[in-house]
Amino acid sequence: MRTRFIAVIAVVAASAFLLGGCSTQARAERKGKAAGDQICKAKGADANSAQRHIRKANDKLDDLARFTGRDVREDVRDLDRNLNQMARGNAATQDVNAIVRSVEAARHTASGNTLAAYDGILEALANCD
Repeated sequence: MRTRFIAVIAVVAASAFLLGGCSTQARAERKGKAAGDQICKAKGADANSAQRHIRKANDKLDDLARFTGRDVREDVRDLDRNLNQMARGNAATQDVNAIVRSVEAARHTASGNTLAAYDGILEALANCD
């Protein structure tokens, strides 16, 4: 009876540990998707709206950096330059595509929560019309 009880405790503890890791990756992906959504909203917007959406995207990226422990701007080449260009208004598909290429390049060296965050950004940008 005692060994069975210990086995049940071990399974519960292992499950909690594994599910806890999955939940942080899911949160990182949601946070990445929120940043990507704001970048999408800036595409094709007028200058004022684009600036507002880029400001929100930067806030989301800051939140993502706090959550993952890595600053996305350091990993993703030319992200600040691309976001600044988009903030001027009338961003084109090529501006979003440049960000997608940069995130895909950074994704190859990432793991864990950072990889999940990049996946979220890419998911949001893939749905960008």
